[in-house]
Amino acid sequence: MNIGILSYTESGIVLGNGKDKYSELEAKINHLPTQEVHNFVEYIDFPENKFLMTGEPKQIFDAQKELREQFGARLNIFRSEPFFLEIMPPEIDKAYSLGKLLAFLGEDKSHMICCGDGFNDLSMIRFAGLGVAMENAQKEVKEAADFITYSNDEDGVCHVVNKFMLGIEE
Repeated sequence: MNIGILSYTESGIVLGNGKDKYSELEAKINHLPTQEVHNFVEYIDFPENKFLMTGEPKQIFDAQKELREQFGARLNIFRSEPFFLEIMPPEIDKAYSLGKLLAFLGEDKSHMICCGDGFNDLSMIRFAGLGVAMENAQKEVKEAADFITYSNDEDGVCHVVNKFMLGIEE
Protein backbone atom coordinates (compact mmCIF):
# COMPACT_ATOMS: atom_id res chain seq x y z
CA MET A 1 0.00 0.00 0.00
CA ASN A 2 1.45 3.36 -1.00
CA ILE A 3 -0.29 5.79 1.33
CA GLY A 4 1.06 9.18 2.25
CA ILE A 5 0.86 10.73 5.69
CA LEU A 6 1.08 14.36 6.59
CA SER A 7 0.50 16.76 9.43
CA TYR A 8 0.44 20.49 9.95
CA THR A 9 2.71 22.95 11.69
CA GLU A 10 2.09 26.66 12.18
CA SER A 11 3.96 27.37 8.95
CA GLY A 12 3.26 24.46 6.64
CA ILE A 13 2.66 20.79 5.95
CA VAL A 14 5.03 18.04 7.09
CA LEU A 15 5.17 15.00 4.79
CA GLY A 16 6.10 11.61 6.21
CA ASN A 17 6.21 9.51 3.02
CA GLY A 18 7.21 12.05 0.40
CA LYS A 19 5.01 13.99 -1.98
CA ASP A 20 2.14 12.56 -3.97
CA LYS A 21 -0.53 14.24 -6.08
CA TYR A 22 -2.88 14.34 -3.10
CA SER A 23 -0.43 15.95 -0.67
CA GLU A 24 0.34 18.50 -3.38
CA LEU A 25 -3.40 19.15 -3.73
CA GLU A 26 -3.73 19.65 0.05
CA ALA A 27 -0.83 22.12 0.00
CA LYS A 28 -2.39 24.00 -2.92
CA ILE A 29 -5.87 24.13 -1.33
CA ASN A 30 -4.44 25.53 1.92
CA HIS A 31 -1.73 27.69 0.33
CA LEU A 32 0.93 26.07 2.51
CA PRO A 33 4.48 24.97 1.76
CA THR A 34 5.47 21.34 2.28
CA GLN A 35 8.47 19.87 4.04
CA GLU A 36 9.54 16.25 3.63
CA VAL A 37 11.02 14.63 6.74
CA HIS A 38 12.87 11.34 7.05
CA ASN A 39 11.52 10.26 10.45
CA PHE A 40 7.95 11.51 10.67
CA VAL A 41 7.22 10.00 14.10
CA GLU A 42 10.34 11.56 15.62
CA TYR A 43 9.71 14.89 13.92
CA ILE A 44 6.21 15.29 15.40
CA ASP A 45 7.26 16.48 18.86
CA PHE A 46 4.48 19.04 19.24
CA PRO A 47 0.80 18.72 20.26
CA GLU A 48 -1.00 17.19 17.30
CA ASN A 49 -4.68 17.58 16.49
CA LYS A 50 -4.86 16.04 13.02
CA PHE A 51 -3.08 13.64 10.70
CA LEU A 52 -4.06 13.24 7.07
CA MET A 53 -3.43 10.11 5.04
CA THR A 54 -3.45 10.41 1.25
CA GLY A 55 -3.86 7.81 -1.46
CA GLU A 56 -6.03 6.30 -4.13
CA PRO A 57 -9.69 6.08 -3.04
CA LYS A 58 -9.70 2.26 -2.72
CA GLN A 59 -6.56 2.37 -0.57
CA ILE A 60 -8.04 5.08 1.65
CA PHE A 61 -11.31 3.16 2.00
CA ASP A 62 -9.41 0.02 3.06
CA ALA A 63 -7.16 1.97 5.44
CA GLN A 64 -10.19 3.61 7.04
CA LYS A 65 -11.80 0.23 7.66
CA GLU A 66 -8.64 -1.24 9.18
CA LEU A 67 -7.86 1.79 11.34
CA ARG A 68 -11.44 2.02 12.63
CA GLU A 69 -11.29 -1.65 13.64
CA GLN A 70 -8.06 -1.04 15.58
CA PHE A 71 -8.55 2.49 16.91
CA GLY A 72 -12.21 3.42 16.38
CA ALA A 73 -12.95 3.90 20.06
CA ARG A 74 -9.89 6.10 20.61
CA LEU A 75 -9.75 8.18 17.42
CA ASN A 76 -12.05 10.01 15.04
CA ILE A 77 -11.26 8.49 11.61
CA PHE A 78 -13.09 9.60 8.48
CA ARG A 79 -12.64 10.44 4.81
CA SER A 80 -12.92 14.14 4.03
CA GLU A 81 -12.53 13.27 0.35
CA PRO A 82 -12.29 9.87 -1.33
CA PHE A 83 -8.48 10.31 -1.34
CA PHE A 84 -8.05 11.92 2.13
CA LEU A 85 -8.34 10.06 5.45
CA GLU A 86 -8.38 12.31 8.51
CA ILE A 87 -7.31 11.00 11.91
CA MET A 88 -8.03 13.10 14.98
CA PRO A 89 -8.74 12.80 18.70
CA PRO A 90 -12.34 11.69 19.33
CA GLU A 91 -13.47 15.07 20.65
CA ILE A 92 -12.43 16.88 17.46
CA ASP A 93 -15.52 16.70 15.30
CA LYS A 94 -17.65 19.40 13.68
CA ALA A 95 -20.88 18.33 15.41
CA TYR A 96 -19.15 18.11 18.80
CA SER A 97 -17.66 21.58 18.35
CA LEU A 98 -20.97 23.06 17.22
CA GLY A 99 -22.69 21.49 20.23
CA LYS A 100 -20.18 23.21 22.51
CA LEU A 101 -20.76 26.53 20.72
CA LEU A 102 -24.55 26.20 21.02
CA ALA A 103 -24.25 25.42 24.74
CA PHE A 104 -22.07 28.49 25.22
CA LEU A 105 -24.56 30.65 23.32
CA GLY A 106 -27.56 29.10 25.06
CA GLU A 107 -29.07 28.13 21.72
CA ASP A 108 -30.72 24.99 20.41
CA LYS A 109 -29.60 23.00 17.36
CA SER A 110 -33.05 23.41 15.83
CA HIS A 111 -31.98 26.99 15.01
CA MET A 112 -28.82 25.84 13.24
CA ILE A 113 -28.23 25.41 9.52
CA CYS A 114 -25.06 23.64 8.41
CA CYS A 115 -23.84 23.36 4.82
CA GLY A 116 -21.21 20.91 3.62
CA ASP A 117 -19.89 18.84 0.77
CA GLY A 118 -17.34 16.40 2.16
CA PHE A 119 -17.32 13.33 4.37
CA ASN A 120 -15.91 15.45 7.20
CA ASP A 121 -19.15 17.48 7.14
CA LEU A 122 -21.44 14.49 7.78
CA SER A 123 -21.57 14.83 11.56
CA MET A 124 -22.59 18.49 11.48
CA ILE A 125 -25.13 17.95 8.69
CA ARG A 126 -26.76 15.20 10.76
CA PHE A 127 -26.53 17.34 13.92
CA ALA A 128 -28.01 20.60 12.63
CA GLY A 129 -31.67 21.48 12.68
CA LEU A 130 -31.31 21.82 8.91
CA GLY A 131 -28.48 19.89 7.29
CA VAL A 132 -27.68 21.07 3.78
CA ALA A 133 -25.53 19.36 1.17
CA MET A 134 -23.99 21.23 -1.71
CA GLU A 135 -24.88 19.95 -5.18
CA ASN A 136 -21.23 18.91 -5.62
CA ALA A 137 -21.23 16.97 -2.31
CA GLN A 138 -20.26 13.34 -1.94
CA LYS A 139 -23.20 10.92 -2.35
CA GLU A 140 -23.26 9.98 1.36
CA VAL A 141 -23.42 13.66 2.31
CA LYS A 142 -26.39 14.25 0.01
CA GLU A 143 -28.17 11.21 1.47
CA ALA A 144 -27.71 12.55 5.02
CA ALA A 145 -28.90 16.07 4.20
CA ASP A 146 -32.36 17.53 4.71
CA PHE A 147 -31.91 19.79 1.67
CA ILE A 148 -29.58 19.96 -1.33
CA THR A 149 -28.58 23.40 -2.57
CA TYR A 150 -26.56 24.67 -5.51
CA SER A 151 -22.88 23.76 -5.81
CA ASN A 152 -20.03 25.70 -4.21
CA ASP A 153 -19.34 27.32 -7.57
CA GLU A 154 -23.00 28.36 -7.96
CA ASP A 155 -23.30 30.23 -4.64
CA GLY A 156 -25.08 27.40 -2.84
CA VAL A 157 -24.58 28.91 0.63
CA CYS A 158 -26.02 32.23 -0.58
CA HIS A 159 -29.05 30.32 -1.88
CA VAL A 160 -29.53 28.70 1.55
CA VAL A 161 -29.28 32.06 3.35
CA ASN A 162 -31.78 33.62 0.95
CA LYS A 163 -34.24 30.72 1.14
CA PHE A 164 -34.16 29.78 4.81
CA MET A 165 -33.03 32.93 6.59
CA LEU A 166 -34.34 35.78 4.45
CA GLY A 167 -37.35 34.04 2.90
CA ILE A 168 -36.30 34.99 -0.63
CA GLU A 169 -37.25 32.44 -3.28
CA GLU A 170 -35.03 32.39 -6.34
